[in-house]
Amino acid sequence: METEQNNILFRNTFDNMTLDQVFEVNRYFRGYEYQAATYSFLANFSWSAAYDIHWDIIGEYLVVCSIGLHHEGGKMKRTAGLSMPMTKTGTYDPEKLAETVHESYRRCRAEGLHPAFYSLPGNMIPILEEAVPGEILFEHDRDMDEYVYEKQKLISLSGRALHKKKNHLNYFLKTYSYEVKPLTEDMLPDMLELTDIVARGRERTPDVLEELRQEKEVIRKTVHFLDHKFVDSVGIFIDGKLEAFAIGERLGKDTAVEHFEKANVSFRGIYQAICSEFCKALPEEILFVNREEDMGLENLRQAKMALKPHHMAEKYHGKFMNQ
Repeated sequence: METEQNNILFRNTFDNMTLDQVFEVNRYFRGYEYQAATYSFLANFSWSAAYDIHWDIIGEYLVVCSIGLHHEGGKMKRTAGLSMPMTKTGTYDPEKLAETVHESYRRCRAEGLHPAFYSLPGNMIPILEEAVPGEILFEHDRDMDEYVYEKQKLISLSGRALHKKKNHLNYFLKTYSYEVKPLTEDMLPDMLELTDIVARGRERTPDVLEELRQEKEVIRKTVHFLDHKFVDSVGIFIDGKLEAFAIGERLGKDTAVEHFEKANVSFRGIYQAICSEFCKALPEEILFVNREEDMGLENLRQAKMALKPHHMAEKYHGKFMNQ
């Protein structure tokens, strides 16, 4: 019953998409410099089941919506996490954008959902404020800010601040004989095996097991797009065995995003090596690499900050004032 409601709300899912739909949706994802990893096709396609993601073209724009439950004021509310309506023309018309925002809101409320904008890129706020002035309250969400690095620095790890990481990379380069190859769909069993190896050190709680299951399902879906021109991937093989891999995609004219990075820590320096090799494989015009958010996890935040980001892509939560 839930799925039927969602399909009425936003009629399409990312499952069983036709090639024409993939092409059309990508025109919107690539129609503007959104500067956020959550505004990429692979992120939405691969995690669509885990986050109950749906989409529809409403008026001039593509709207993506994630259906979920949110605890607020001692009660559970059914929520609709809306994306910034995406354009395929590179421009926004305030009047037409307002129509899309209002129609999205109307659909959500008609189904008893509480709509809000989630993971909204900071550069989109002025555009929304012009279209629907005074209707949305924006709040910065530090846990969802994304870390953006200079590609060349991730390759070389140069500079005093990255000296320790450079030492790990140098150790790997001097110690191990390895081969670097792009990933292919037939390598999926090796990717899943490595994902299990990486997770072995974690406590096997039900939540961790479910997270691992979802992550492996996402990898299964992602590999279908490895041969697409907007997807970048690389694997490190030692003695013919896959010991590290990374998968990403183009995020804009000069930026790529790295969605996955897995490595067998039995090999010292391998994480530095796979990051460096992924960046080397990117085209020359790519100057920056977005390595996504830290989700408020302190260890992850420290690790990402230690790599010295060039800048942070700020993200916001947008709440409709009339709710």
